[in-house]
Amino acid sequence: MNLNIFESVLLFLRIDPFTDFLVTFITHQIYIAPFILLLIEEAGVPLPIPGDIYIALVGYQVSLGRFSYVQAFILLILSVLIGSSILYYISAKWGNKIVIKLGKYIHVEEKSINYVEVKFRKYGIWVIIIGRHIPGFRIPITIFSGISGISYKTFITCNFISIVFWIAFYLSVGQRVGKRVMHLLHIHPYYYLFLLIPVFLFILYTIRNNLLKVKKN
Repeated sequence: MNLNIFESVLLFLRIDPFTDFLVTFITHQIYIAPFILLLIEEAGVPLPIPGDIYIALVGYQVSLGRFSYVQAFILLILSVLIGSSILYYISAKWGNKIVIKLGKYIHVEEKSINYVEVKFRKYGIWVIIIGRHIPGFRIPITIFSGISGISYKTFITCNFISIVFWIAFYLSVGQRVGKRVMHLLHIHPYYYLFLLIPVFLFILYTIRNNLLKVKKN
């Protein structure tokens, strides 16, 4: 099977037996592996290969005609929503125990949960919508949502709004990049700055709130 640039990336990631197993699984089960692994990652299980790569891989398969865009988009959305829902309900029932006893294994520290809590008091649901785009905060945000008693309806709605843009972006990357990644980067050197859009919006929102508070005082 010819995965071109993605195969090269996956081969580069072969640094330990577990990663090697994941790479083998992906390359031999390209139709189902990305969806399964994305679900597992969203359920709180740390994986050495980030979810962005799984989505981009599916995007590349779309460009080859192995999936339709709509099929890929829906399956990826379901993978994330199911995985994050599993972690939400586990956190709602055993949240504190997860952080205290399993935190070091799933790369989640109590201070990360506390940080999310502080930000949530300030910015509300925007923390869920935008915070997921900040590296290292997807899992803490889901765990916090379960522990804090945020309704499942609120959590899953905010989650959906957030991942629609995330998945659409990386599907597009996978479709456009493929084996022409270097060519694309030379033609569109600022293409990947779109990754910073959610963070930029969050900064603007923060500045706006601070200015309003200053005016009131």
